[in-house]
Amino acid sequence: MKYSILEDPRYRHLAQPKSILFKILSFVFDLYANTVLTFYTPVKVIGRENIPKDSSFIFASNHNSHMDIAVLAYSTRLGYERFGFLAAKDYWFDNDFRQKFFKNFINLIPLSRRQNPESLDLEDTFTLSKGFVALNNNIIMFPEGSRGEPGVLQRFRKGTAKFSMGLDIPILPAAIIGTEKAWPRGERFMRPNRIIIKILPAIKPKDRSKLTEKAYNKELSSQTKKLEKVITKALKDLEDK
Repeated sequence: MKYSILEDPRYRHLAQPKSILFKILSFVFDLYANTVLTFYTPVKVIGRENIPKDSSFIFASNHNSHMDIAVLAYSTRLGYERFGFLAAKDYWFDNDFRQKFFKNFINLIPLSRRQNPESLDLEDTFTLSKGFVALNNNIIMFPEGSRGEPGVLQRFRKGTAKFSMGLDIPILPAAIIGTEKAWPRGERFMRPNRIIIKILPAIKPKDRSKLTEKAYNKELSSQTKKLEKVITKALKDLEDK
C-alpha cells in the first residue's frame, strides 16, 4: 500500500474532527488566554471586519513575542482550536513524548528544517495543511520566519505567499504592537502592558494553475513585497498614534 501522510498516526489528527479531549483543553486555554488578554495585558482590536467570513485564511503578522500567536487567535473570536501553526518536525514530532502530549491541545503542522531520511517533503506539509483548512480551520504564519528585535521588522520570506497560493486561501495581514513589552524575548513571565492589533484587508491569491513557472515566481515576490509593505505601514501608523 502506498504511504499517505494523511494516514500517518503522528499527523492524521490534523485532518480529522477534533477529539473531545482536544476540545476541552482548547476551551480551557481559550478561557485562560481571554482572561489574560482582556484584563492583564488588554488587547485593542482594530479591523475585525476584515476577517474573511466565507473562507479559511492564513493569518500573518510581525513577530516579536511568544504572545503573538495567542493575540492573533484572540482577535478573531474564532477560538484557539480553529488555528494551526507550522512547527519544526525535528523538535515537536521526532520526540515521542512531546508529539503525543502537545497534539492534545495545539494544532502543530510539521515542517522539516533539516534533510535526512526522516524528513518530510514540503508537499507533505502542504497535504496536511490542505486537510486542516478543509475543516474550516486557519493557519498562523510569521513572514519574518522568527522573532525579531522590538521595533525592527526583518525581511519577509516567500513562504506565506507560497502557502496562500498552494492552498488557494487569502492572507490576512495584521500588525501588532505591545507584545514585545508584555512578554519580551528572554523573559520568563508576562508583565502588564497594553497591546494593539490592527487587522488589514485580506490579500487574495492568484490561480496557481493559470501561471507559468516564471509568472508564479514573480507573483510570489510581488505578494511578499505587498504583504511586507502593508504591515510596515500599519506598524508605523500604530506607533505614531
